[in-house]
Amino acid sequence: MISFSGFYNSQKVAEKTLELEQWMKVRNLSAAGAPNFARYNPPWTLPFMRRNEIMINLRD
Repeated sequence: MISFSGFYNSQKVAEKTLELEQWMKVRNLSAAGAPNFARYNPPWTLPFMRRNEIMINLRD
């Protein structure tokens, strides 16, 4: 999982997904499915307080 704050768009999600995939590769970890994007805050939350995550399940 990788977290980031602020607004998101497809480019930022792609960058963070790539960052997480590279982190996994360095540690010889394998994905067990597609990446998931999660956002937790309502639209009126201030950007610096927003919490977003990219998650990838790992193989055993």
